[in-house]
Amino acid sequence: MLYKFENGKVLTLALEYSVSYHCNLRCSACSHMAPFSAKKFPSLESFRNELNKLGKYLHAQDLRLVGGEPLLNPEVTEFIKIAKQSGIADTVMLTTNGLLLHKMKDEFWKNVDFVSITLYPGHYPSDANIQRYKKIAAETNTRLRTFENPVFRTTIVTQPHPRDWATKMIFNTCKGAHLYHCHMIHEGYLYKCACPPFLPEYLAKIDAKSNYQPSEDGFSIHGNHDISDLQKFLFDKKTLNACRYCLGYVGKFQDQHQLGKEFLKNPALMNITRAHNIDKYKFAKEVLRLHYRRVKEKMLNKPQW
Repeated sequence: MLYKFENGKVLTLALEYSVSYHCNLRCSACSHMAPFSAKKFPSLESFRNELNKLGKYLHAQDLRLVGGEPLLNPEVTEFIKIAKQSGIADTVMLTTNGLLLHKMKDEFWKNVDFVSITLYPGHYPSDANIQRYKKIAAETNTRLRTFENPVFRTTIVTQPHPRDWATKMIFNTCKGAHLYHCHMIHEGYLYKCACPPFLPEYLAKIDAKSNYQPSEDGFSIHGNHDISDLQKFLFDKKTLNACRYCLGYVGKFQDQHQLGKEFLKNPALMNITRAHNIDKYKFAKEVLRLHYRRVKEKMLNKPQW
């Protein structure tokens, strides 16, 4: 699990917060389901309250401001300021497709620690703009990273998995939840990944009768908790209900492309199922690695990833 404990706090690699639920792109296989989300931004006050409460017993190496596309939020710089003031993380990072980065003022660059630009085929800033961003980043001592992402791992399915051993293994081998700590803070709850909070809106487009409740997979930030409750949540090996709709890190890769309007309206048309979209070789390999880690845990009496 790779957590550490220091000064009465759980130390984790990362926390994530969606500054914008929607996006200016419609990428297929978006694990945050942004193409299916309505235009919505969280409030600065709720963000401040959640970080202050959670920061009492949790500290992260990185706090990642993500989306959707975070630069769609006109208050994004204020979110960065609040994140830094909270002290909940060593580094405040923003992940963007870069298409709106030219609109950011000096105040943005002076406050953010790290900007990561994902370059999607046919949808990325001009070379001239990227060079300009590198120059600004150097002047403001901001770390800047650009990387191309021509493929997406298939994650969210259109038909739920059964509650079986394979679904349990999808959860147990999920690097997002257990290795990279893509823990999402969202509307009063902490989740182990980004899947639970954004599932309801996606599922409503597939099955209006879906009764999935994200809170069942989350940790209530504003509840009467202490560090032992948080530890119990983070180390709980119970498979999330959301895992029935996700392929974790064993889905097949697909070329990145933009979804058509018909799929945005009715994602069921994509017909993504575990049977046809799981990478069986990858799945078998990850299960073997999991068993190896469990044996090593018993030998060393120490949690392993």
